[in-house]
Amino acid sequence: MKNVYEIFQEFAMVGTDEERIGVLQNNVRQNRRLTEVLQGAMHPNIQFVIKDRLDYNPSLDPPGLAYSTMESIFDRVYLFTEGSTRVSPNLTQKDKEILAIQILEGMEAKEAEVFMNMLLKNLKVPGLTPNLVERAFPGLLH
Repeated sequence: MKNVYEIFQEFAMVGTDEERIGVLQNNVRQNRRLTEVLQGAMHPNIQFVIKDRLDYNPSLDPPGLAYSTMESIFDRVYLFTEGSTRVSPNLTQKDKEILAIQILEGMEAKEAEVFMNMLLKNLKVPGLTPNLVERAFPGLLH
């Protein structure tokens, strides 16, 4: 299974929008979290409580050997989603930031960067725009 950052690296290496759409569509089967990351970063109705880059220590684990993966942590994204009814009202903003840092530090460094960028609503992938994502996956951002 490809990591999301590997898909984004492949995406950045092709030149045309049609090729970029092909990379996204062809890799959605390789990583089911790809569309969720795109949706989290680009859907206008999804907002996160993390507004600033968190100060965390990126993992030094080699690729594939980190404690957590995007696949294993994504079910906890609700903790950082504004208005989530699944989050205890007793969980403070500081608590959420601490949890996010723990998650980020347990992930492979490049995947953690993707996750952090998703929370900040800016994936920092040249050419990856809401319009292109909508063309690749109609209805994903509505």
